[in-house]
Amino acid sequence: MLIVEAGPKVLNGYPDSLSNYAKRALEKLGVEVRLDAMVTLIERGAVTFGDQRVQARTVIWAAGVRASPAALWLGVAPDRNGRIIVEPDLSVPGHPDIFAVGDTITVQVPGGAPVPGIAPAAKQEGAYVAKTIRRRLSGKGEQPPFRYHHGGSLAQIGKRKAVIDFGWLRLRGSAAWWIWGIAHIYFLVGVRSRLSVALNWLWIYTRNQRGARLITQAESGSDRTVP
Repeated sequence: MLIVEAGPKVLNGYPDSLSNYAKRALEKLGVEVRLDAMVTLIERGAVTFGDQRVQARTVIWAAGVRASPAALWLGVAPDRNGRIIVEPDLSVPGHPDIFAVGDTITVQVPGGAPVPGIAPAAKQEGAYVAKTIRRRLSGKGEQPPFRYHHGGSLAQIGKRKAVIDFGWLRLRGSAAWWIWGIAHIYFLVGVRSRLSVALNWLWIYTRNQRGARLITQAESGSDRTVP
């Protein structure tokens, strides 16, 4: 397995100590990590980065996608990734009664860094906009500009390997892996979903087997099962 990363380290945005641990953990799993290498071409059976072309049967693109064309719909200037550059109250420039949230927008936190396009940020933005609308309808006026509160970053690397950055606390290894799992189960909706995922993960952990299978279709038209 080969991981190609355009940046200088894996898990960009994490402290160097955790990023270095993640790289070492991947290499121990047999993964070859190429840093500072930008993919320039993906074709059937091969990937090109820099001046190197590597044969590859399976390619997984994990560098993100282009934002929705909401900026084009509204006729406002997007950033270089196509996202709407919203006002501090998350309204669309020139349209104070239109709000945008999630990874279709870019908004800066104090200090100039953009709010990350992750689910917790989108949830906070949605709650902020809902409160703004309620205040307007009740005549209470505007609220202060949106402020994002980062709860921490968690990333799984492999079985019993993960990294956690809460700012005030940084963990890696087995302890981080257990906390990562508990946090993901806790934020699922409904007791049934939490119990189902917990039991599935427990089965995978104790039996070292996957609890799900993918049904794909071969080029010849016959079905095949991929474990």
